[in-house]
Amino acid sequence: MRQRRSASAPLLVVVLLLCAWSFGAERTTTGYLELTVRDARSGEITPARVELLDEKHQVHVPGEALRVAGDCGWFPIHNWIPWAAAWQMRRHLRAGIPNPYTGTTQFYLTRSVRMRVPTGRYSVRAFKGIEYKVANGEAEVWRNETTTLTLPLERWIDMPAEGWYSADDHLHIARPNATFDETIAKWMQAEDVHVANLLQFGLAHSIHLAPQYKFGKPSVYQLGRAMLASGQENPRTHVLGHSITLGASRWLDVPKNYLAYDRVWREARREGGISGFAHWGIGGADEGMAVWIPQRLLDFLEVLGFGLAYYDSWYELLNLGVRMTPTAGSDYPCSDSVPGRERFYTRVRGPLTYALWIDAVRRGHTFITNGPIIDLHVNGVGMGDELDLSEPATVDVEGSVRFDPERDDVMGLELVRAGDVVFSTSERARAGEVRLHLRLPVPESTWLALRARGEKLGETSVVLVDSLKGALTYVDRPSNAELLRRFSQKKGPRPTAAHTAPVYVTVAGTPAIAEQPKASEAARAWSARLDELEALLAEDRLPKLARFPGRGDGLKLNDLRSGRAELLKAIASARAAYHQWPAQSTTPSQQRR
Repeated sequence: MRQRRSASAPLLVVVLLLCAWSFGAERTTTGYLELTVRDARSGEITPARVELLDEKHQVHVPGEALRVAGDCGWFPIHNWIPWAAAWQMRRHLRAGIPNPYTGTTQFYLTRSVRMRVPTGRYSVRAFKGIEYKVANGEAEVWRNETTTLTLPLERWIDMPAEGWYSADDHLHIARPNATFDETIAKWMQAEDVHVANLLQFGLAHSIHLAPQYKFGKPSVYQLGRAMLASGQENPRTHVLGHSITLGASRWLDVPKNYLAYDRVWREARREGGISGFAHWGIGGADEGMAVWIPQRLLDFLEVLGFGLAYYDSWYELLNLGVRMTPTAGSDYPCSDSVPGRERFYTRVRGPLTYALWIDAVRRGHTFITNGPIIDLHVNGVGMGDELDLSEPATVDVEGSVRFDPERDDVMGLELVRAGDVVFSTSERARAGEVRLHLRLPVPESTWLALRARGEKLGETSVVLVDSLKGALTYVDRPSNAELLRRFSQKKGPRPTAAHTAPVYVTVAGTPAIAEQPKASEAARAWSARLDELEALLAEDRLPKLARFPGRGDGLKLNDLRSGRAELLKAIASARAAYHQWPAQSTTPSQQRR
């Protein structure tokens, strides 16, 4: 009897032959690219964000790239299973990061890599924050050969050498245990962010988004010049805005009355922390600030974020005589951004520690930027400090903005006094620098600040109004509609922006800032916001106010009803304060806390 042959044997042979052919074909059409990024000054390998494109503009990402991940609560398994946070973080780690400003996917390198790629020509770029020039290179990969490419990153400025350190106050990156510290710190080194504030944030009844394993001093981790620290974006509602607290020793929360923001801030201040508002102080935060500004519990305000600078609310606060530090943050990954895109610099006296950094932010020694480096001195007094004059006088104002002309086109440098532009110039002292020097009469107490404006170069276009929509809620507020009307609906270049903290000028024998006509105007504006908020809290409007698209912030109708009485009482107290605002003014030393 003849034995039947297996029908699968010929198929197996064909598969093996095809695999062998495919393997051989791959070897004849691929080669190796060995890629290294070095600091041009020291010659040492330095972490950087890298873009690798072939001739067809296709992205290539090596498997050895640093794996990173943010947490905006898209898959909040750890809300219900806290121990799953580390597993979830590892599950979402990715080698590539989409960059909206280039329209490509990039990756982070912390060491040399050797990767197999198809033969052909490649363009490579390396980025490292805003103090380094973009490094450009090209490489041609040949069949079965190794091509070596080293990109040197050159500084165009060294801010730590001048005592200034960059920070992003708004990063949602989970850190469920200490094993992630080194990876995240290397990530921040690649973006040249010196102080990375990792914000755990919450919903009204669920607090474990972007979870942090420690708060306060135990949360601080430093690797070289990159420092990590835990903070919180909480409380945060579409009714009163999104608040941020930095430097507290623990997670602070009042879930039984989630609208009582001031309880969190008071506790944070007792622990040496600082608190403020995100998203320019709009989209609910304008009403939230209106309620609690008279209590002087807030230390800072994000005036740069979502790719847009917005100063109106901040100027109004300064004109009230409220000293509010300007900060900036990327809101990564909840915003379409990369860490440190919007950042602020803080002047720290002595070595960089988190405690000294917190104190410097509290005192207002900052400037915000998405590229340019800006500086201001009035009679030699710098940003956040106070100049005391015994009588009205003419002061010496010196300012400058320095920038990388390959990435930023600064079109104007403007001196702002009490919210009004009193001098501007666009004349460049040299490539990448605009300077300002003038003698300015100061007849009464005021504040002075410097701002730069311009356009980004070599980046994708944007519709500015879309940035605002990211922070404004669906709540039907007249102020929201007015704000949206102010910004362009057309696609155009992304804006370049930088702004100093004020120099406060106190002139003896003249009215304090809080007692001047501009303060009265600002007080009326903030009081009007209270009226708008009170109308939203009418009993018949609460059901609509409680609804929010998607998961929102978790605020429920019962939360609004249970917190309404206390909030209405706070509104009445704040309204009384605004109506007699000059009587609420404090001395400069009290304002500095």
